[in-house]
Parts: sequence; C-alpha cells; structure tokens
Amino acid sequence: MRLSYLNLLKTSDLTVDSENANYPISNVFHSWKKKTFRSENTSCSITSILDELSDITSVCLAYHNLSSCLVKFYDSLDTLLDTWTLDCTKETEAQYGSVSGVYKIVFECSSSSEVEIGVLFAGDSIYSGIESNQGIPLSSTDNPIASSDRQVSGRKGSVTRSASVTIPLLTGEERKEIEASFYECGLITPFFLDLWDSSHEYFEPIYCVYTGFSSTHGTYDEVTIDIQEVN
Repeated sequence: MRLSYLNLLKTSDLTVDSENANYPISNVFHSWKKKTFRSENTSCSITSILDELSDITSVCLAYHNLSSCLVKFYDSLDTLLDTWTLDCTKETEAQYGSVSGVYKIVFECSSSSEVEIGVLFAGDSIYSGIESNQGIPLSSTDNPIASSDRQVSGRKGSVTRSASVTIPLLTGEERKEIEASFYECGLITPFFLDLWDSSHEYFEPIYCVYTGFSSTHGTYDEVTIDIQEVN
C-alpha cells in the first residue's frame, strides 16, 4: 500500500510551454480533479522547479486524456537523474521509485487532442508492505426525477466511491506516518491512496479525502481510515 499526500508541485515554480488561459496549469493541483489544465496543443512540456532538493518516490496522474507522459528528474546542476514513463491507459495512474536530490521535474505530455490533466502529483509516499485486496464500492447520491407516468426523466447527484479501510500489522513508525498524513490533510486536502501498489490491473489508485480516522496500538498497530473519492 502507498499513500501520497504532500504534492511538491503546489509550492514549486510551475510553468508550461502551452496553456489555455481558461484552464491554467495551477489546476493540476486543485482539489477537484475535474477542474483541469488544458494545453492549446497536442503536446506540452510542464516544468517544476522545486523549493529545495527533494527525494521523489511517487508520481501520480488523474483524469487526463494523455497518450504518453515522460517524467524527467534533474538535479541543481541540470543533470538528468532518471526518467519514468507513466502508463496513460488508465484514468488514474501512479508510479513509484526512488530519486534523490531532485531540483527540477519535467513532464513531457502528448495526446491525440489538446492535452488535458485533472491532477498531477510529485512527491514522497508512505509505503507499507501490507496490501489490501478489498475493492471500494460505488456510493450514489442520485435523486431520480420521475414524470407522472413513472418514466424517469432525469437524475441529479453524483456517483463516487467511499469505504472504510483497515490497515493491520503496522509498525509504530508506519502508524505514525499515516497519522501524520491525516494531520496534514485533515478532512479537506485530497491525497492518492493505492491499496494494491504492486499492480493496477484490477484496482487503480483512488484520489480521495479523509472522512474519518482511528488507530490502535498493540503488538502490531492498526489504522482504520474512512475515505470519499473526490469528484
């Protein structure tokens, strides 16, 4: 399991070589994933100059139309440290690794139409060897509107995923890291939760917010988090 919550792009110097003024690059870290950034071209380069040298273990992408995305990491001397290739076949993608001393990140994005991205994340991630194979069910706030002949004429509301997830067999340090993410995000700031980080074939990472949190201490610690998908 991985949890990615401190997005370094929020405080970095973030620029792009092609931008639709109505859909600015700052939208890539907006709390709503469907408030998107758009380029005016089918390809663009997004550059992030970080506040300080940082270690990157997680890059996440959500609600996009990309056909490809290369992520290049540079140090303060502009030396290329590593390159990651994101899998753009899924709506939500996360890739993990370890790159130390990063000062600049360049995202080279391509699409069959104007590039569009809802959420882009780069930063550190909390890792636990415990993987949860549970799914997260859909919850609906749909309110059917029916005509007098009982034919449904419309719906209002949204369909998202929500769940209570228990993560057992944690060390004290792992529990403290997850608790720190709750203190940082509260019930407001979204984060990426990847319950099955070794493969996204059956379950993609979920972009969500905390709606509740509890933990227990013992021989092995345990954390239970309540989450709601961000629309």
